[in-house]
Amino acid sequence: MKIRLAALLAMFLLAGCYMVSYEDVSRDPKYASYVGAEYRTTADMTVYRVSMDQNYGPSPSVYMIVPPPGFDGPEVISTARFPEGSTVKILTIQRCTDCFLDTEPRVHATVRVTSTTQFDDLEVRADLGLLSSHMQAMRRADPGSTSPSQ
Repeated sequence: MKIRLAALLAMFLLAGCYMVSYEDVSRDPKYASYVGAEYRTTADMTVYRVSMDQNYGPSPSVYMIVPPPGFDGPEVISTARFPEGSTVKILTIQRCTDCFLDTEPRVHATVRVTSTTQFDDLEVRADLGLLSSHMQAMRRADPGSTSPSQ
């Protein structure tokens, strides 16, 4: 019985160390107002290219906008400065479907960087909380418009 309990506990503790899945919640009334909105950064930040490969290879990878102090580790493939005043447009809102140990839902916005072409054709993510803490809304999405293709 103790062995099973220890194995179960270990499984839950290691649950945060695996690849997670996300679902598009852009049409959910709680998040729909973000889609199509444009934001400007109010502080210098960094765009991190992060490996999603367990062996930290270059593919697959994601790009994430992160405020200071940022982070470091073998998963970081590259970094790029994202200066104050940079702009983004929200394309979709994604919520984690299997982040069972999180105390709050893990939600991020997929954005198109509009202030530079450096990230064209790349999926760039920003934590949803970053929009209110380090960005200022420039233009809100049109009411009733939740199409991710805006």
